[in-house]
Amino acid sequence: MLHIIITGESGNGRTLMMKKKHLRNLILSAILIAVVLFIGTITGLHHRKNNMVLQEKVATLTRTLHDKTIGKQEQLVAQVDQLTKALAQARKELTENQQEKFALIDRYETQVSQLEQERAELFEGSISRLDERSKIIKTMMDKIGVKIDVQDDPGHSGGLYIDPNTRLSDKLIDKTDHYLSLIQQLPLGRPINTKISSRYGRRIDPLNSKKAFHAGIDFKGRTGDKVRATGNAVVRQSFYSKGLGNHIVLNHGNGYETVYAHLSKRLVKSGDKVVRGQVIGLVGNTGRSTGSHLHYEVHFHKKTVDPMKFMQVAKLLPSK
Repeated sequence: MLHIIITGESGNGRTLMMKKKHLRNLILSAILIAVVLFIGTITGLHHRKNNMVLQEKVATLTRTLHDKTIGKQEQLVAQVDQLTKALAQARKELTENQQEKFALIDRYETQVSQLEQERAELFEGSISRLDERSKIIKTMMDKIGVKIDVQDDPGHSGGLYIDPNTRLSDKLIDKTDHYLSLIQQLPLGRPINTKISSRYGRRIDPLNSKKAFHAGIDFKGRTGDKVRATGNAVVRQSFYSKGLGNHIVLNHGNGYETVYAHLSKRLVKSGDKVVRGQVIGLVGNTGRSTGSHLHYEVHFHKKTVDPMKFMQVAKLLPSK
């Protein structure tokens, strides 16, 4: 046993008895605690140092990332600025090109207008000369008294049904006098030398007995009779339709076309060139027709005119 005496200045004392084994255990415990505290302190300091290092690394990475992000943003902003400038330049060049194009168009339109004016002046001069020729021809027609007999025969007639109120130009025939110098191209004369069974203009439709407008002339004929071109031309169409049956459309130029309908046979095809008097088809009874005949039309700028006028003028031409 160990006796520990504790006294104070007053002289009073206290006695503590302890076994040596307990004291040894107490000392060892104190030493163990001190060692644990020391090790914990060392470990804490080490972790604190590592934490500070990690914080420095994180801060460094953050700064690096921030710097790179800022640099990338600045680079992107610079690229956007460059693209914006390029786009503005492209728009400017496009505007200049458009202005140049518009100026070029205006210049061409001015030139075209001048050419049109010059052509109109030349045309007016030609008209005055051709008017004199047309007056001479009219005087000859009046003196000769050219007349074509028409024997109405609904049994040998046909054609498309056209409302009699359809507006047609009565002035178109006057323009034919302006092109007499192109005599070979004009559709003059008869396509077939037979009697006329239905005239041009208002009539009673032979199929439904209603008032109608007949856009051409019907020539009575027999199936197989030869049909001839009335002027030099190019075949624009050669085919079958429900209304006109087998028909041929010739383009004579200068706005003139002729139509030969209800044929039994077509002897030319689209694109062929034909001359006046050439056989282009045979009379028939195809399409909207009541009997064998030839339906013949003359068009000027897509509008029909009376073929009688052209047949009358053809009679004044000298024979070859």
